Amino acid sequence: MLIGKTHKIEADTVNVTLYEKIRRKNKEGKFYTDWKVMGYFATPEAALAEMVNQRIRDTELTDMKTIVKEIQNLHGIIFSLLPERLRSIKKVL
Repeated sequence: MLIGKTHKIEADTVNVTLYEKIRRKNKEGKFYTDWKVMGYFATPEAALAEMVNQRIRDTELTDMKTIVKEIQNLHGIIFSLLPERLRSIKKVL
């Protein structure tokens, strides 16, 4: 399942795997898109929490306004993935 433009989650019978989209260069020097494993988790919730935490760390904690804006952006992406009937919980959060 894609999460926004830069992450995806896949699951098997043992783990939930969180991936981040990256660009790599092949032997000929051409760039291509690939997926890097960010971690293995027991639940989708834990994988999503790590995605949010990593994106916050990537802001380099410059200021609270930037952090809050990034959290709100990520929550919007996550809630957009929910079925319509579950989107009402956004009002509670």
